[in-house]
Amino acid sequence: MPACHWVCRYPDTLALKVWSEGAVVYDATDASLHALTPVGGDIMQALLDGFPHDAGSLAAELLGEAPTSSDVDQVVRQLAQFEHLGLIERLQST
Repeated sequence: MPACHWVCRYPDTLALKVWSEGAVVYDATDASLHALTPVGGDIMQALLDGFPHDAGSLAAELLGEAPTSSDVDQVVRQLAQFEHLGLIERLQST
């Protein structure tokens, strides 16, 4: 089964501010502001490059080592939350 990928299609409409305690992301398309955990901020920062990412590679990038299945599951949950907020899109497998 191919890995699911997510992408931020309009990174220019998002503004991210990160602190050690967490992060906020502002979405100019609907003037919404969302509070993020520190890890959520790191994931969003990686997604703002506009390229597709899968949960495993994002988890490895965050950890600096091979992630466990639990690590990947946590990233998947965060990505699903970002998708629900309309900040990113899940790409369809071909």
